[in-house]
Amino acid sequence: MRVPYISKQAIALKAGEVINDFQALVKYEVKPPIPVEEIIERYLGLTLLYDDLEKILGNKDILGATYLESKTICINERLFENNSEGRLVFICGHEVGHWVLHRQYVKEQGKDVSKTKVIVCRMKDAKKPIEWQADYFASCLLMPKKEMHAAFEKVCGSEPIIVGNSITDEGGNPREPYLEQWPFVAAAMCEAGGFSNVSKHAMVIRLQDIGLLVNMTSKRMDWDALFSDE
Repeated sequence: MRVPYISKQAIALKAGEVINDFQALVKYEVKPPIPVEEIIERYLGLTLLYDDLEKILGNKDILGATYLESKTICINERLFENNSEGRLVFICGHEVGHWVLHRQYVKEQGKDVSKTKVIVCRMKDAKKPIEWQADYFASCLLMPKKEMHAAFEKVCGSEPIIVGNSITDEGGNPREPYLEQWPFVAAAMCEAGGFSNVSKHAMVIRLQDIGLLVNMTSKRMDWDALFSDE
């Protein structure tokens, strides 16, 4: 499905509005860990289900689905097999992103009503604009910028970490910081900021996005090796 361009700033503002509105509803200050399941059910008024979407929709790479007419978000229950709360919560936030950002466009497109009832999230579609936008929304919702900066200052100080070394580049012991330390920074951030329902993988991506971790090496992060425990 095609959706219009939405800037990162606009997406972040939408995520912030959700938190502010939810906070007004529950009448207490909402801080990480952001209660995304409660936001889905109490604020958005949606039903949240966990079911075997691979069986229901006949596709093995489905992560979640948002049903517009029945106002239901469904997460693939097979994700529980990996025992990763962070991934499950992120997908919940991702589906909230679809509801907030995209439902109006889904309803407007196409004459075939059967194709407008559900937004299905597949791993193979991760780079499509509609999926990237929902991912970015989830990141902003679960890891608000203000709380990120406060936690980073506790862990690392006020200056961003600029990495120009990789411990595996030349087989030596380069000066710190080096690229392979990032998961440890992410873990410390999760603890210091209360981001207990966020994965280290998502934390590193968010830290890079807001400019607190800067990779100046020529090497890309080896996600599989460094985050094999998630």
